Amino acid sequence: MKKSISILALGMLSGLSSPASAQASNVEVYGYIDLGLVKESGNTPRMDRGQNNWLGVRGSEQLGGDLSAIFNLQMRFNPDSGGQEKSTAFFQGETTVGLASKRFGSVRLGRALTPLWAQKWIYDPWADSAFMGSLANYNGDFNSDGLVSVDFHNYSRASNAVYYSTPDMAGFSVHADAEIERAIGDDVARTVAGTRQKGVSLNYANGGLTTMLAYEKNHIDSDITYVAGGYTFGAMTLLGSYSETKFARTDDKLTSMMVAATYLVGIDTIRGGYGKIKESGNDKFTVGINHPLSKRTNLYADLYREELLNVGTTGVALGINHTF
Repeated sequence: MKKSISILALGMLSGLSSPASAQASNVEVYGYIDLGLVKESGNTPRMDRGQNNWLGVRGSEQLGGDLSAIFNLQMRFNPDSGGQEKSTAFFQGETTVGLASKRFGSVRLGRALTPLWAQKWIYDPWADSAFMGSLANYNGDFNSDGLVSVDFHNYSRASNAVYYSTPDMAGFSVHADAEIERAIGDDVARTVAGTRQKGVSLNYANGGLTTMLAYEKNHIDSDITYVAGGYTFGAMTLLGSYSETKFARTDDKLTSMMVAATYLVGIDTIRGGYGKIKESGNDKFTVGINHPLSKRTNLYADLYREELLNVGTTGVALGINHTF
């Protein structure tokens, strides 16, 4: 009797399913974990990440023709402790749902990296991580939020936003975002409605050449203009970027510049670079090596020297990462 009821219930659920649910779908659990040992001058050794770590679920469903439904949910965590990266945002990485077409591009709704942050990581040999050897702080660093928060969980992201990316057009692509809702909150003393965050990035990639031009404005009307380029010839890749940030409330600006390179020696990648902030004089030299144990697992070592407000720090890092 119980078996008959179960079969009947299954049949009823199948009958209630819409035609769209029968379309082909693909769901993937994915992630990245990176952890290393770091020793910097004047500090005791520590365990730290060489890149932010994440665990996510993403997928797509064919809706017919060229159209697909897409979604991406990504949380971030600290692998040394197991805690979440930001205390105020469980899905710190991304929460988007949208539609994608090879002919017309993709539209996503929700929270994600802004076009600037989602595209500029390829110009830092350390993938813009801001840890260890990374030159991220000299590669167009910008607070996409601008408002004071407990843990800066929106530093490189926009919430309540619409994201659009064009398809590849002879090597060119455009990525844009705009917030729909005004951000609320300025500082502890007062609460105001901020400007809607917005940004756009024009990218080109063809053969060994890549270029990028981006502009972004945050909630308090500070903005950044960023330009970068890269060229690969043989085993060598040369990279460079320049940016200018204008701070609306103080009428100050910040100019950053970075040059970097990678070189393949067998299966190993030698990487290095230099970055400088014009106004403060802060700068950083860094060199490292990445050794792949497989397509998904790497060992790496970094050596770097950074001057921040006339205080120099020398660091060395050894780590391992795995993509799944």
